[in-house]
Amino acid sequence: YPIVPHRVGAWSTVTRHELLHLLPLDLLVGVLMKSRYLFFLFFQTVSLSVFAQETLRTVESTRSGQHWVDAQTDPPKSAEQSLKCFQVEPGMRVELVAAEPLVFDPVAIAFDHRGRMFVAEYRDYPTGPEKETDPPFSRIVMLEDTDHDGRMDRRTVFADHLNFVHSLMAYKGGILVAPHDRILFLKDTDDDNIADFRQVLYRGFKPFHSQAQIGNPRWGIDNWVTLNYGTGSVSRVDCPEKVVEMPRLDFRFDPLTKQFEPDSGRGQYGNTVDRWGNRFFCANRNPIMTSTMSYRAAKRNPFLIIPQAYVDVAPSGGQTRVFPLTEMKSNWLSHAGTHTSACGVTAYLGDLFGDDFNESIFVCEPVGYLVTRSLIQRDGVTFTSVRARPKADFLASTDTWFRPASLATGPNGAIYLADMYRLYVEHPRFFPEEAAKKMKWRAGDDRGRIWRIVPKKSPSIKPFKPPESTAELIQLLDDNNGWRQFLAQRLLVERQDKKAVPELNRLLHDCESATTRLHVMWTLDGLDALRITQLLQLLHDENIYVRRDAIRLVGARLEQHPELLDHLLQLTDSEDVLIRYQVALALGEDRHRQNEGRITETLIKLAVRDGAEKWFAWAILTCAEKRSAAILAGIVGRIEPTHQMLVRELATIVGARGDLDEIGSLLTTVGEAPQQHVWWQTVTLSGLAAGLQRYRGERGRMSLAKLLSRPPKVLKDRMEPIRKLFSNATDVALDAGLSISDRVAAIELLGYQPFAQSEVAYRKLLTAGQPVEVQIACVQAMQKSGHAGIPEIIFDSWSELGPQVRQPALDLLLRRIKTTKQVLLAMTQDRIPPAVIDLDRRVRLLKHRDPEIKAMAEKLFGGAVSANRQEVARKYSVALTMPASAQKGLAVFDRNCAKCHRVDGRGHEVGPDISDVRNRSTEAILYDILDPNRAIDPKYTDYIILTEDGQIFTGLISAETAAAVILRQAENKQQTIP
Repeated sequence: YPIVPHRVGAWSTVTRHELLHLLPLDLLVGVLMKSRYLFFLFFQTVSLSVFAQETLRTVESTRSGQHWVDAQTDPPKSAEQSLKCFQVEPGMRVELVAAEPLVFDPVAIAFDHRGRMFVAEYRDYPTGPEKETDPPFSRIVMLEDTDHDGRMDRRTVFADHLNFVHSLMAYKGGILVAPHDRILFLKDTDDDNIADFRQVLYRGFKPFHSQAQIGNPRWGIDNWVTLNYGTGSVSRVDCPEKVVEMPRLDFRFDPLTKQFEPDSGRGQYGNTVDRWGNRFFCANRNPIMTSTMSYRAAKRNPFLIIPQAYVDVAPSGGQTRVFPLTEMKSNWLSHAGTHTSACGVTAYLGDLFGDDFNESIFVCEPVGYLVTRSLIQRDGVTFTSVRARPKADFLASTDTWFRPASLATGPNGAIYLADMYRLYVEHPRFFPEEAAKKMKWRAGDDRGRIWRIVPKKSPSIKPFKPPESTAELIQLLDDNNGWRQFLAQRLLVERQDKKAVPELNRLLHDCESATTRLHVMWTLDGLDALRITQLLQLLHDENIYVRRDAIRLVGARLEQHPELLDHLLQLTDSEDVLIRYQVALALGEDRHRQNEGRITETLIKLAVRDGAEKWFAWAILTCAEKRSAAILAGIVGRIEPTHQMLVRELATIVGARGDLDEIGSLLTTVGEAPQQHVWWQTVTLSGLAAGLQRYRGERGRMSLAKLLSRPPKVLKDRMEPIRKLFSNATDVALDAGLSISDRVAAIELLGYQPFAQSEVAYRKLLTAGQPVEVQIACVQAMQKSGHAGIPEIIFDSWSELGPQVRQPALDLLLRRIKTTKQVLLAMTQDRIPPAVIDLDRRVRLLKHRDPEIKAMAEKLFGGAVSANRQEVARKYSVALTMPASAQKGLAVFDRNCAKCHRVDGRGHEVGPDISDVRNRSTEAILYDILDPNRAIDPKYTDYIILTEDGQIFTGLISAETAAAVILRQAENKQQTIP
């Protein structure tokens, strides 16, 4: 022991004696004989390794299922028992449609043109057959109710031995599926209800795992078929030599031409189209999303980068809320009470529930044993949603084997639910190996349920009568049931039934229903029979979605019919922003030179009116490839600082394109402005600088600094005003008498100046008393600079940064390995508290590939998990076996917790709302109570504020503006500090 440095003991929670027992004796003796120093290094390495493993084990005990993997599980229930476990929205009832042995592992339901139910049985889930030589397990089955009692009683295997098939769609008299890496068409040609025809349509998709692969085909209102997760090197089977690299987005194809392309959405397992043709999709933590523009529109300007063309319609991540009836065993304990496995998003298309349900979107949450219902509302150019029941879900169960995977609207208007009925629906890849080995992954693969949800007081459900003629299909287009409308449109377009055109023309003219006009319009388009005169009438339809889609169809025809532009331009004065937005997107389809001036003037007009809205700005920018400088020149002096994003991106496009004439035009616009500090001038220069860095043309690498120091001859005379703006940027940034928008715009330019010129300004901009917008802009400018001196400025200013600024500052510091090491070193020196690193980042640092970062993290964050507190928690675990009293618990809550916490509206929300405790294990709650600092969210950091007159205030910073800091204190008291 004397040869071991005494400070080693401080590095480990195990004793030296315990650790020596971990070392192989022969190795230990050899090391001792050779070198005391070598022994020290070996001891340090082993000690840190054991220490890190213990730290990680404790930190990760609330994720990857480790907090519940050893818990006792309930046995499975019969279908009848499970039915009694449901709580459904008032006014609804749940009925059993099918159960084992009629169906196993059902995850998706589709009804064909005859109203027959087809079910995808995902029997490969989660990892497929144990032996590679075994055939795949998934299959498509057809279920029938032969005695018409409402329960299925006959099962026919339509297609067997399918490789990881988790979804399906009725298509061209058969079924469309997506096994693993391809899209496959199955059809029964001899009427024995068994698919004897199999045709691969597309192949080359790259599945990530069995929860993330190509799937969920849906027929869209535009007669294209869209699927989730279309990444890969994809080709048509009939044209294998043409391989297209598809991005990690959704996929779509034209059933008539077989053309395919990416879709701008990014769903995982969930894809739906509502009665108005709007497509929604979902991912685990994003229950409802939608696209804002087509992939083609988003990519048509090669000098524009739109990060993503889809948005959340419902809250996502930790902002979501679900209300399970029993403990929610999510992979991450922090996900309890939120969407963690959102899937099967489904728009209701039926006519059985009344108008209140017409805008409903359902989402399955199998980890929470529930289904949510939200109401979709239009929000400008996109959508938002509200929960149908603020504090309860549409359907929830206390049966912990209930695993809702997806829903479908039936031909009769009822809602059908596929219940996989498994013990586990997680995937082994997201569990540590030791935990995964304990789990019976296929438990329940001999079971499965399909449920039907109908109104309690509904009349008996009418059986669906399949259409047998063209006239009957046209009649279905005028039906109140959206499923039947989509069926009629699909069949008429699939069959290219041209004899339907005269009657479709009559229906389009005479019908009263807006959904009918919408479907007839797209059906005629799919039959290549939509007349220009009809489109012009539909441009002025009373329904906004009919007008919107008519604009889409006009835009697609501008190339062949340039005269249509006049009719589009008339709509730019529409009172509805969605119409103006769709016009802006459509203008990008016009490539006729003679129209350039009129289109540019129209885009200027729209930019002034609507360019402050983000998605409207993106729409304008998609049309601005060669007219960005012209648009910018047309809007200056007519816009507000709310248009900053549009101005910056216009200038960025000019820089990225690198056309000297257009750059000159832009510089002239900036230079000829009145000689005063105007926000748009500095924003324009900042955008130009960003764009020049992206230029990849014949002049090689470009930058604004290079342009200022060595301008091309054609630009030389226009640079002097620009140099003045640059030289004044620091003064503007620091001038507290100017508007925040002017200051923020000037701060952007600091990031493009030499660090020596900006360092003093950076330090002053991060001092207390500066508006939070200014401090955030300073952090962003420092990120652009990337200078090695930036971390020291942040460390010196850390105590004066509020919570809104600390997060982006920390993001900046952790972007690079070198600065990450500087952050960790600053924490060991007490310049920054280690508590600002959240648990997710701690785990990443503890597992970092850089050994020095890993070692520093091990030393820093070991104390974040108190071994003593764990021992206390273990001693208190006997409390979990004692009788519980909600009444006594309420008294304890009111006395000790309610000043800072809230449960279901009771108490004060100073700290986190802890209403979700019922969704968490009692062991987890015990640890939270006895070791509360184990996992503090940085936003709940307590701040001490010292005012200039010597007063001291303490609390959480709930808001920070240019005028004041607002503290939230115990009992939710507010303290406003100028």
